Amino acid sequence: MAHSTNELLRAVLNSRRTPSSGGRSGGSKQSSRKGTPKSARSARGSRAVSRNVSDDEMDDNLSIASDDTWMGYDLDDAEEHNDNGFGGSDEAVDSMIGSNWESRLQAAMDALSEKRVTTREQALAAVVKILSHVYIGDGLERNSLTCLESMRKCARTAKSTMEGQLALCGISLWFVNFGVDSEPTEYGSVSEQLKAMVLDKSKHVKVRALATGALGLVNFIAGSDYRDAAQLMEVLYKQILEPSLVSRQHEDPVVVRQALETYGLLMTVVIDGNTAFGDQLFDTAFDAHMHALAADEIDVRVAAAQNFALVHSALAREHQRDVVSLGSSPPLQPQVFEFERQEELVATLRMLRHQSAKKHGKRDTSTQRSVMRDVLRIIESGEAPRFRLAFRGKAVQFDDWTRILRLHAFRAVLGGGLPVHFVENPLLQEIFQADFEAGGADSATNGARIVVDPSSELAKARTKSLDRRRRDAHNAKSQGIDDDDY
Repeated sequence: MAHSTNELLRAVLNSRRTPSSGGRSGGSKQSSRKGTPKSARSARGSRAVSRNVSDDEMDDNLSIASDDTWMGYDLDDAEEHNDNGFGGSDEAVDSMIGSNWESRLQAAMDALSEKRVTTREQALAAVVKILSHVYIGDGLERNSLTCLESMRKCARTAKSTMEGQLALCGISLWFVNFGVDSEPTEYGSVSEQLKAMVLDKSKHVKVRALATGALGLVNFIAGSDYRDAAQLMEVLYKQILEPSLVSRQHEDPVVVRQALETYGLLMTVVIDGNTAFGDQLFDTAFDAHMHALAADEIDVRVAAAQNFALVHSALAREHQRDVVSLGSSPPLQPQVFEFERQEELVATLRMLRHQSAKKHGKRDTSTQRSVMRDVLRIIESGEAPRFRLAFRGKAVQFDDWTRILRLHAFRAVLGGGLPVHFVENPLLQEIFQADFEAGGADSATNGARIVVDPSSELAKARTKSLDRRRRDAHNAKSQGIDDDDY
C-alpha cells in the first residue's frame, strides 16, 4: 500500500506519542538503577533482525492480566490510527524492516545530510522505524556515533517541526539501542543539547515536549549517578512545573504533562539511589503536583497522580525497612505511609475519581477514574496494581509503581517495537529483570508463562552487577571529566 510522505512521517510519530487518554503502561517490583542500564554491556545480544515477533504474535502474546485498561498496551489507539501499533500499515513496516534493513538504515543515514528538508524527514522516519523495531546490537559497528551525530544536527538545525520531532525520537532510540555502551562525554553533550531545547520557548511545544522526554530517557539509560537525575529534576521543577509559572500560563499543558512524566521517571532513579533525598526533592515539588491535579487537562492530572503513587510507595517501603532494622517483625499487611498533607491529597483524588464525564467525555473520564482508583489504593492501603505482559510465551509481572512508570517511558518511545526490544534487547531485560532465551525458537511457541521473580537469586545478582557498573561509571566521570563538560 502506498503512503504519502506526510502519512508515513505522521504515522511514525503517532506510534510513539505518549499516550494521552488510554494506554498507560506499567512496571514491576523494586527495579532500580538497581535495575538501570549501564549494566547490560555484557549481555549484548545478536544483531539479527528481531521481526520474529510478528504483528500477529504481538497481539496474541501481549496479554494484560488486569482489568486496569489504563495500564494496558495501546491496542485501541493502534487500531484508531490503522497501524497495529507499528506506526504504519503492515506492508509499510514489512517493506521497511526486512532482511536488508542494514542497507536501508545506511541509506537513510546517508540521506540525513541532504539539503531538502522533506528528504531528511523521510530519512529520519526510516531511521526511527528501524531503530524501534530492530534491536541493532553491534550492527552499526563504528557507524553508530555517526548516526547519533547526524540526528543531533537535524534536531539542532531543524527546518520543520516534523524534522525536529523525528530527530528527537531517533536520539531516544539510539540510546535504547546503544546508550549502555556510550561514553560519559556522549551522554553529557547530548544531555546539554536536549536541556537547551527544553528551555527554548521559541521551539514548538511538541518539539519541547519530545526533548523533555528524550532528556529523561537518555539520563535514565546513560546517566552515571542518581545526582545527575536529581539535577535534571530541579531544572524541570524550576523552569516548567513551579506553580506560579503554570498558573500564569507560561507553559503549555503538553510540555507540563511531559515534564511531570519525565520527573517521575527520574524520580525512580533518585529513590533507588537515596530515598531520603528523593523525599526531600518531592517535598519541594509537592505543591506543583497538587496544582497539576487541578489542571483542566486529564493528561496532566494523571501524570501528577502517578508521581504521588510512586513516591508514596517508595517511602512506605523505606519506612517498613526502618521498622525491620530496629528489630521489629515486618508487618503482615502492606505498610501504610502518610504524607503530611495526606487528607488534602486523598480528598482531591477522590473528587477526581468521581468526576462527571460531561466536560471531558466518557473515555478520558474513564481513564482518570481508573488511575485515581489505583493511586488511592496505594496511598490508602498500600495495595499496588498487578498485571502481566507476555512476550514470546513468557510473562513478566508488574506490581510496583517504579516499573510501571519505567515501562510507560519505554513504550512511549518504542511504540509497536516494544515486544521486539523486550525479547532481544539486554537493556530492557536488565531493567525489568526479564529472561528470554536468545534466539530460542521454541520459546515463542512453548506456551510457558514464566514470571521473573525480583527476589530471585538471578535478580539479586543482576542488581549487584548494576550497582557495581554504576559506581565504576561514576568514579570514571569523577576522575576524568570536569563538571563543566556537563
